[in-house]
Amino acid sequence: MATFEAQVEALTSLAIDGSSAPTQTELSQFLTDGAKEILNALPRSKKIIFGSSSSLNASSPNLTLNGCEIFGVTRDDGTINQPCRQIPFQLSGRASDSGDMIAATSTDPVYYIQNNILSVIPEPTNSNNASVQIMSYPTVAFGDSAVSRFPDEYEYLIPLYGAIKSLTNKLTTFINSDLSISVSAPSAPSLATISYSNASNADASSTAVSAITVSSISKADISGDVPTYSKPSISLTSNLTVNDLSISSSAPSAPSLGTVSYSDATNADASASSIGAITVASVSVADTSGNVPAYTKPTTSVNFGSGNNFDTMLGTNEDIELASVELQKQSQLLNSYKVDIDNELNEFNKENVRYQASIQAQLAKHNSDLRKAITQAEIDSRDAQQEASLTTDVSKFNKSQDQILALQNSIKNMEATIANNDDLVAKFIQEINLYQQNVNKEVTEYRSNYEKDFAIFSKKRDTELQNYSLDIQNELNEFNKENVRYQANVQAELAKHNTDLQVELRQAQIDAQDAQQEASRATDVDKFNKAQDQALDLQNKAQSLQASIQNNEDLIQKFLAELNKYSSQVNTEVQTYSQNLTNDNQNYQFYLQQQAKLQSDYDKGIQILRGV
Repeated sequence: MATFEAQVEALTSLAIDGSSAPTQTELSQFLTDGAKEILNALPRSKKIIFGSSSSLNASSPNLTLNGCEIFGVTRDDGTINQPCRQIPFQLSGRASDSGDMIAATSTDPVYYIQNNILSVIPEPTNSNNASVQIMSYPTVAFGDSAVSRFPDEYEYLIPLYGAIKSLTNKLTTFINSDLSISVSAPSAPSLATISYSNASNADASSTAVSAITVSSISKADISGDVPTYSKPSISLTSNLTVNDLSISSSAPSAPSLGTVSYSDATNADASASSIGAITVASVSVADTSGNVPAYTKPTTSVNFGSGNNFDTMLGTNEDIELASVELQKQSQLLNSYKVDIDNELNEFNKENVRYQASIQAQLAKHNSDLRKAITQAEIDSRDAQQEASLTTDVSKFNKSQDQILALQNSIKNMEATIANNDDLVAKFIQEINLYQQNVNKEVTEYRSNYEKDFAIFSKKRDTELQNYSLDIQNELNEFNKENVRYQANVQAELAKHNTDLQVELRQAQIDAQDAQQEASRATDVDKFNKAQDQALDLQNKAQSLQASIQNNEDLIQKFLAELNKYSSQVNTEVQTYSQNLTNDNQNYQFYLQQQAKLQSDYDKGIQILRGV
């Protein structure tokens, strides 16, 4: 048979090892918890089959329960194992007092539970030990393939439970980092300003060689800011507040039942040898002192309120994926809270049934003892009547009749007390049933209300997260549009700049040619040389101009390349983030759907197990 780990992996498509989510250690805990829950759901008749026995003696007179269920307690009286009846721990002192009417004996032992510790009265000894039959919970490891002392037909529920919890653990790992752009926008290059000093014409005749003037050309304006990607913000609906569950109904108080006791009928003047004294023993009152079971509301760590992780992740960090995971996590906690509510309600109903059964048993024992006392009193009354009918002494006869009358009156009083006690108990049980109905109604209404509120809240938050995803893409589209526009402006400015430069350059070349022509026609050697110097200087400045133009063009081309690279990287990072977000959401939904299916299968199995 496959191990529980292999079965869970087959159910979940997860690969589980020492560092996975969940780890093998965590899986073992899930399997152990599942086995405990399944055993607790078994009918009591089947639980007993898989229970275990613990022996109590002089060295170990008590048993720490650790929440386990008790099936029965016995104590050896020297002959047989006598069944122990349970009493409230408040009566332990009276049960230990041999002079008290409810004192426990070796043939009528009792047990009580206080602070999760079970104790037996009379205390067990080595020769007269006690035995406690309890439900024992197994420890299940991930490498196991079977569980001892466990119902085979329900063993399949253990890996189902482990698979559900493993998926819950896995769902918490779908956390992406915040959307952030790792690349920085390139800085616009600093272009050289192209300017020229006029070539001098100091000794040349102004009429012979004209001064050449080249205007300064303004550099291309690319000083505008490079477009940057701006993360969108998100507006969230008001946080969901999960109100605390409170039960307005109060448990009824146990009635105070009348104690039925009798004074012996007197036999003052009657001869003891002729008419025996009639004694009716006192009968202990039925014990209803135990507390009525109360519904214990579960606690929850669900928090959709202000300052929670969801607010931080989405409102502050604007991390949609992490916020989605947190929302699902809170949803899981809320579902667990719902299960806890149902479990506590089931436990309350179970304890209430057990409590009522205990009262009925106490009342039945009480009434049985009373009936025995009545029967014996009636027998004694008939014997007294017979003895009285046989006497001839008038005084003895009258005294016997008085005795009979007193006994009959005591019997009537006893019957009246019994009837009154029966009425009080019947009314008390009605109050308990009404209390139980009110608790069930209030819990059902509370659960229905928070399920409705959460459904509305969850729908709104899902819509807001979807809109946020659209805003991310819209902002990216806006960035790309502005980037295209910015690059177009840069190209236009560069084109105008180059055009102006080329115009001036051509004019400088024309002027240089004119200067050379003038120099060639000059007869004065000095004028010729000066003209040649002027022409050479102009050519040098034109070359410097050309070099500056080329350098500016190189800088701008490099800048445009960096800008295109930046734009491409921004798009890549946003698309990668969006794709990862989509993939994680798909995987999350897959695991969520798988978990829901497994949960449904598990719930059906539990219902079958419970006989529902």
